Amino acid sequence: MKTTIATFNSDYTEVGKIIFKNLFKLLIAGLFIGVFYANDGLVAAFLGLYLILSISKRWKKKLPDRKIYLAGAVISGFLGFCCELWGIANEFWQYHDLEGHRQIPYWLPFAWALAFTYVYKLEKEIFEAMNRPPLSTKMVIALGVAMVFPTFGEIITINLGVWTYSWPYQVLGVPVLAIFLLMVFHTGVNLIMSWICKYQGWKNIVFNHK
Repeated sequence: MKTTIATFNSDYTEVGKIIFKNLFKLLIAGLFIGVFYANDGLVAAFLGLYLILSISKRWKKKLPDRKIYLAGAVISGFLGFCCELWGIANEFWQYHDLEGHRQIPYWLPFAWALAFTYVYKLEKEIFEAMNRPPLSTKMVIALGVAMVFPTFGEIITINLGVWTYSWPYQVLGVPVLAIFLLMVFHTGVNLIMSWICKYQGWKNIVFNHK
């Protein structure tokens, strides 16, 4: 019994460390975008380079999830950019201080692609720390991650003046509706990746647990 309790406490202590570490990473990323957002070409170049290096690193090391990493980044980047076009066209949100009367920052596709890699690695670390929890637990954790972490990132950038929402009922600048849609988006991408992994036979702790 004592061994079980000690293992439980050890697992959740490790999960706590993972959460704190990733919140700190998100804080740094949010501050970077918030400080340099007016020079969106610079932000795009940095994020694009970081994404390429991150993918290349996995390919050079021949990590088993490298194809998952690439596919998810491409899918998230494309779908996220489509969502941005929809939201901006309908004036649901607006980006600020863009040159040439543009409405869309250059860095958006890279940010959405990196959002997948960030969420994927976070979920993977948590699931491994918890010794492969059951599917029901993984689903709850994935929903929690999709709700808390993207929202935290948006709070930072919004309050640094990067963009504003026009929707009401906001929490520190982020509307409740936006939080819900972020959960829907990341859950949807996870479902797509789960289908791809099963179809391709890619074994993965996040998307194909069997």
